[in-house]
Amino acid sequence: MQRVVAPVKRMVLDPKREFDRTAEPAAPDYRDARYWAALPDKRDGADATPIGMRNRQADAAVDVFYIHPTTYFSRAGWNQPLDDEDANRGTEFALRAQASAFNEVGRIYAPRYRQMTLNGYLSASDSDRDKALDLAYRDVRAAFDEFLSQRSHGRPFIIAAHSQGSGHGLRLLSELMSDLAPDPALRKRLVAAYLIGAAVPQDALQQTVPGIALCATPQQTGCAVFYNTIESGAFDPGERPKRFERVRAWYPGGFRSVERPRLLCVNPVTWRADGEASPLSAHRGALHAERNRPLPEPQPRRVSARCDDDGLLQTTLPDGEWRQWWFGGDQHVNDYQLFYMDIRANAAQRVAALTHSPVAAPAAPQPKARSKPRTR
Repeated sequence: MQRVVAPVKRMVLDPKREFDRTAEPAAPDYRDARYWAALPDKRDGADATPIGMRNRQADAAVDVFYIHPTTYFSRAGWNQPLDDEDANRGTEFALRAQASAFNEVGRIYAPRYRQMTLNGYLSASDSDRDKALDLAYRDVRAAFDEFLSQRSHGRPFIIAAHSQGSGHGLRLLSELMSDLAPDPALRKRLVAAYLIGAAVPQDALQQTVPGIALCATPQQTGCAVFYNTIESGAFDPGERPKRFERVRAWYPGGFRSVERPRLLCVNPVTWRADGEASPLSAHRGALHAERNRPLPEPQPRRVSARCDDDGLLQTTLPDGEWRQWWFGGDQHVNDYQLFYMDIRANAAQRVAALTHSPVAAPAAPQPKARSKPRTR
């Protein structure tokens, strides 16, 4: 007897209409500063610093092109209208919690772009999701072209991104800096690409960005960093968060679904792509950012990390507030914050290596001594 397969229904959280039946939001003009969430001469979230740190964008030796993660959660459309206030507030928080890690060594540029809604990742339609991501990437590419031609003026640069932004950053590397680019000479200016929180299969490195290596040492330049953080011990051996069971990744020629891939992973404490665990003593500091509050004092020596056999970053968590943020052991929202000071220090190391300048990595803050309990 032939089995009858029912048509796949649109999920409850899908955008309300198919992509082709949804009005396209107005496009940005990156000559206009209003379409940049962060600029070096503009007051924005990327200027924030933890206690004891300094914002040195005014005299920084390099530039940073930062691509923010998904901050648009509406079902009204597939892509964000750029005047959506809720999404823009989320982007401002991402600047403070993530992009600010680079303000000691780089001038930060962060475009607003017509990002795909979070609900697009939950869609049953690969075709609609791919089209929405293509539209978002079109903006990112236009912003990067403006950055190169009118703002960076030949300076070295870092590409930093998270989640959806990291997927777009990978495409930038592929099209403009890899051996697939018409003129890959641009990668001589690349300090490093921190493409954090994107599920990138291991085979995508050679297929998508040939000529750009996975960062294997803390001082290596012209390379790329990837990792996805999960709580150590939250999953049984062989298990992983559901979003990594089937990964939709971009390859030259289009998006492709990959079942249970091994992912690219660089340990953000040791900055090596191996399976060695980093000790607590090497951790420079986590930083738990919160909305509408100054950045707090970093928490050093709180986290150990290890890239496991699936390419996921197994991470111990500090006690307390960190466990309130996510579910099921997936620490995606804390990919940057758990290693904030490690990223800040490593950016300085790589800038110094590329520019041959004596840029000192910020010292790891020391944990405060705990006071003795009072006795009666």
